[in-house]
Amino acid sequence: MILVTGGTGFLGAHVVCELLENNRQVRAIKRATSTLQEFNYIFNIRFARLTEQEKAQKLALLNWTPADLLDVPSLEEAMQGIEQVYHVAAMVSFVAKHAEEMQRVNVQGTTNVVNVALYAGVKKLCYCSSIAALGRAESGMTIDEKTAWTDSLLNTNYAISKYRAELEVWRAGEEGLNIVMVNPGVIIGEGDWSKGSCKMMATAAKGVPVYTEGINGYVDVRDVAKAMFLLAESNISFERFVLVSANISFKEFFSITAKATGKKEPKINAPKWLVNIAVMADALRALVSANSPLLTRETARGMYNRFFYKSDKFAHAFNFRFTPIEETIIRSSKACVQDKV
Repeated sequence: MILVTGGTGFLGAHVVCELLENNRQVRAIKRATSTLQEFNYIFNIRFARLTEQEKAQKLALLNWTPADLLDVPSLEEAMQGIEQVYHVAAMVSFVAKHAEEMQRVNVQGTTNVVNVALYAGVKKLCYCSSIAALGRAESGMTIDEKTAWTDSLLNTNYAISKYRAELEVWRAGEEGLNIVMVNPGVIIGEGDWSKGSCKMMATAAKGVPVYTEGINGYVDVRDVAKAMFLLAESNISFERFVLVSANISFKEFFSITAKATGKKEPKINAPKWLVNIAVMADALRALVSANSPLLTRETARGMYNRFFYKSDKFAHAFNFRFTPIEETIIRSSKACVQDKV
């Protein structure tokens, strides 16, 4: 039996589907406040080729169990009889007021998961970290698994939380837990178009007239799910793997999306001062409306950083060919249009 945390979310749902595709018995954690809306959407896309009877057979392999990363007794119950754990659940936010909660969910939550896994005798844990948790001392760097973490203003609160969570996973590995870790780039694919990278995709699909000069690493969500499965099933232990299909600029990202959806490509290179004004304006809007800002200082800073990531280690270990990121962006863009987001 396999346990998945975060199964109701974007990546977690794809991981669950990957396991079901391989006919694995899955127990997925579900918080009381979570819904299955995103999972159901992703499940129906991933298994669109199947008949309703075949879909029912896949779902029969899946059991949802109530638990919370911050509730140790619920984790202990959920992990009974579990041989493998895919720890995917995490909080992602670039809003300053969410920093404390994010540290609690991502760091303490991970501490709880690995501690319970150790106690329960879990045979292997596959942890999903992020490229954000890798060292980023200065813009323009080329980064891989060996890049050392550096305290820097370029690290977001999210990055810090994932780095600290990694330390807990490594610590558990030292204490005897068989662990393996992935550091995916910005994950692109079908999901809830109102959240995270899916929201960025939905915005891009409507046409974005401006761009910034930043560069980042991107990867298909299905590749990440497949990579985690391959690693969990392998004999590889106590290692990490960067998962990035390509490093592309924001202009390239928006241009590919525009071509796929029939929108105009971005032509205006937005200077930093203009984006900073937009950050302040959005902060005022958020204050008046009592909502969280859509554009923050952290996200604005990230729009100009240029980082290059290497996934050679994983590609060579499994003779793995990542999905071309242009193909992923086009597929996701068309899904946005089809869903009338």
